[in-house]
Amino acid sequence: MTEKYDVIVIGGGPAGYVAASRLIREGRKVALVEKRFLGGECTNWGCIPSKALIEASHVPALLKASRQVGIKVSVQEVNSARIMSWVRRVRTRSRAGIAQLLSEAKIFEGTGVISGPREVKVKVGDASAVTLEGNNIIVATGSDPAPIPGFQFDGEHILSNRDFFELKELPSTMAVIGAGAIGSEIAAALARLGVKVHLIEIMDRVLPTYDAEVGAIVSKYLRRAGVNIYVATMAKNLGRDKDGVKLRLVPRNGGEAREIIVDKVLIAAGRRYATRGIGLEEVGVTLGDRGVVIVNEDLRTSVPTILAAGDVTGPPLLAHKAYREGLIAAETIIHGSSSIPRGPIPSVIFTTPEVASVGLTEEQAQSAGLNVRCVKYSYAAVSRDYTVLERTPEGFAKVVIEEGSNRILGALIVGNGASELIHVLTLAVTLRVSVDELAKMVCAHPTYSEAICELAHKAIGKPVHGG
Repeated sequence: MTEKYDVIVIGGGPAGYVAASRLIREGRKVALVEKRFLGGECTNWGCIPSKALIEASHVPALLKASRQVGIKVSVQEVNSARIMSWVRRVRTRSRAGIAQLLSEAKIFEGTGVISGPREVKVKVGDASAVTLEGNNIIVATGSDPAPIPGFQFDGEHILSNRDFFELKELPSTMAVIGAGAIGSEIAAALARLGVKVHLIEIMDRVLPTYDAEVGAIVSKYLRRAGVNIYVATMAKNLGRDKDGVKLRLVPRNGGEAREIIVDKVLIAAGRRYATRGIGLEEVGVTLGDRGVVIVNEDLRTSVPTILAAGDVTGPPLLAHKAYREGLIAAETIIHGSSSIPRGPIPSVIFTTPEVASVGLTEEQAQSAGLNVRCVKYSYAAVSRDYTVLERTPEGFAKVVIEEGSNRILGALIVGNGASELIHVLTLAVTLRVSVDELAKMVCAHPTYSEAICELAHKAIGKPVHGG
């Protein structure tokens, strides 16, 4: 028996559930297929649980910092089992909210395989496959953690981010391989909660896709939190013994190798597109490098009735990029095409200090043949940062400005509140705002937002407070 729908969405993560929600509200009959949990990677093993863990880790750090103002409170206990239980409750609440959002959709818990341009077969447990037919199909299957050579996930000692957030309690010692956003965030949180952390990065610095200055600042704070950092270093798995997992750390420059033993190893060094084995190539959908789905601006694939959104369409692999593409896919189905732009997409790293960026870097702008200049404003001149217990005076806000038009092409912020401040500059990049126009804005005092106003005034040659 075949069940008929207007749209079949495969994947209940940020792209899939947002597309389904929009389509439902436009009166479409929607089936959503999810093989595990609604919310996908972000809700269950990424954005939400990691931020809950980071929030918990701020508590002991703030208690320690409070001594400078005469408040002496000690941490009596860090009960990691209760912390991880709380992290799981947070994601469960988030997942429940998504289920409510999709109350009018038909949810199929199983694996969806595309068997035709308008047909999906869903395997639910041991039962016979259910055949779904729809006018359109949206592929939003996301991405999966990728192991690295010598470190195959076993769910107990060699962990993916998914394995990590299923732990009942935190280990005493952990090696984190990969000092990108995920690795740096989790390493910082664990160290603040008393875990002995070794952060290992094969490239020359922490956060290697950002400016060297950013990596240097974040590294300073990671070390202050107690993280042992090894850059330009390769990790080799020497196996397990009675004390844990033994690793050999080999410097790329030929320096002396060292061995460490840890309870667990977290691999935070890559993702792979979840596009194999779901029938895409069999029905004629064109895939690119490593299985990424090739789409046009309306997110249609080479098969017009099949669209794709989220991680499967390629970088950046971010939840809010997936949200946006979910909306675009829905609008394309509703109206035939979409008027919603795919970007610019801001990026945020929730380390201490926070890091956020949007638009073009100076190097990218110059590579595109643009004549640009950069203007930077120091957090050391931000009054609000003087008033907090955990200051980030090394931080800064920077904009990339097109010469002549003074238009803001990109921005980078390192420091407290960066995750929120970046959206002012995202709006500026999106609407092609100039620094002259941005300087007209009045920012409340004392706030971190003043860094943006001060930056704009400095960029037009009329600085207010230096910096």
